Amino acid sequence: MNNYVAYIDKIVPKVITQVDRDPHSMTYGSCDRNYWHLKIRDFSSAILQQTGLALILLYQLEFEGNEFFLHEDVKDWGIATLYYWEQIQLKDGSFNEYYPNEHGFPPTAFSLYSSCEIYKRLHINDDRLIKAFNKTGDYLINHIETKAFNQEIASITALYSLYSITSSTIVFDGLNRKLERILSLQSEEGWFSEYEGADIGYLSVSLDMLAEYYWMSKDKRVIEPLSRIVSFIKYFVHPDGTIGGEYGSRNTTYFLPNGLEVLVQLGNQDALFIKENIYKDSIKPGFFLDGVDDRYCSHYLLHSFLRALEKERYNKTNISYKSLEFKSDKYFSEAGLYIRKTNNNYCVIGIKKGGLIKCYLNDVEFYNDCGYRINYGKGKVAATNWQDNTYSVNISGNKISLSGLFNVISLKTPTPFLHFVLRMISKIFGNKIISALKSMIILVNKHNDVKFNRLIEIDRNKLIITDIINSPRPINLETANNSSLRHVASGKFFSKSDLCQRHKAIYEQINYIQIEKTINLSDGSLYVKELKTL
Repeated sequence: MNNYVAYIDKIVPKVITQVDRDPHSMTYGSCDRNYWHLKIRDFSSAILQQTGLALILLYQLEFEGNEFFLHEDVKDWGIATLYYWEQIQLKDGSFNEYYPNEHGFPPTAFSLYSSCEIYKRLHINDDRLIKAFNKTGDYLINHIETKAFNQEIASITALYSLYSITSSTIVFDGLNRKLERILSLQSEEGWFSEYEGADIGYLSVSLDMLAEYYWMSKDKRVIEPLSRIVSFIKYFVHPDGTIGGEYGSRNTTYFLPNGLEVLVQLGNQDALFIKENIYKDSIKPGFFLDGVDDRYCSHYLLHSFLRALEKERYNKTNISYKSLEFKSDKYFSEAGLYIRKTNNNYCVIGIKKGGLIKCYLNDVEFYNDCGYRINYGKGKVAATNWQDNTYSVNISGNKISLSGLFNVISLKTPTPFLHFVLRMISKIFGNKIISALKSMIILVNKHNDVKFNRLIEIDRNKLIITDIINSPRPINLETANNSSLRHVASGKFFSKSDLCQRHKAIYEQINYIQIEKTINLSDGSLYVKELKTL
């Protein structure tokens, strides 16, 4: 069975379950089951309306076992999602994702793209929908997302899809301004920033959307930037077929296939290498995407797989698979990612995340070191594995040394009162509060006065890690797991890394500690020595 089809078959039923398919329902076409069915949300999250594009692709695309192909009910459901999208549009053309009156950029950009694609694929002719498309297009032209570049790229693709319907010069000029700006901001290493760093999962979203823009426009300006993306990503394909994770700025562990498929058709061997390695086991239990929740399967995962499958069927290129072979270390200084690869070993060191370490031996992840946390109680913690560009870093020969201060994070718990306050404030200020909310739960960047130093010595058959923690007052210190403290909606999906071996320890009421860890890369053994504790 085709690897794309195997995964599509797994998730289609639970994605369709999210859609209100009752034509007599007041919410017919809503794709937010928490709203229309469970009634635990008081609005329909617009970003989930992308499900409509997946429905229409299922209706139009013939492949083995597709019982939805040319089924009129599926077509009707897809059309219903489009008209429901128009129904929940806000007056300024934007949409809500997480709370009423949010005026969020992601639901606006991604849902405009999917809605325009439904409109084109079904050859709909409706001035009411065109008016709604133009209103959303105006909003995206006049707003720029500066922190999460995948969202800004999605807005470019959405605007081009709108342009292909209306031929509006205003839309065309607006998307070109956005495109020129975002291409100028691509790292020389190939990645687009996601909250101050490189993140593999969200980079796959950027790849998907930018490649889709090329697929529609044939704009040759983006071919080289697309190639640079996969040239960067290929180094983070793990030996066990997983990709991304703890060392990324947003900790994501998923990967969208559509962008790869576009590049494969352009003859890109890096894209083919990534595709062949991460999707080869999609039919097996424990496939790395099996942990993705229903929301993100509905969000953009399913329609990316379907678009990739559609392109793969008509692929006329004949490029051969080429394995990635590099024996020396690879360091991406801008991203702060260091890779160690030999015949049997593969290790990634997240330098800008406190020297986080992820190691494989003979295609199996055997060690995961995410640094340290301080537990202050009542949801207040501090950690070394925070994306932090202020860490002092020195790389000399086979030694990596870094130092910095712990970052303090208060883990938020929703309450009726907080939700009430959020709704009142958003009613008054709309999207003006989004930057403040991001500062509270995503871009915290609040240091305490506890210092850490980490020295990593890379030998041929071992890694030696020496950690020193120094605090002016007694602290409760413990080794950290791989759970991200940065809030990421598409993070914390279960992965094999959650069960990986790591050094577990708790040190109570200490001011100073020095710990030496030796990781044997030949047999996967770990030796820990506490050199000094005060």
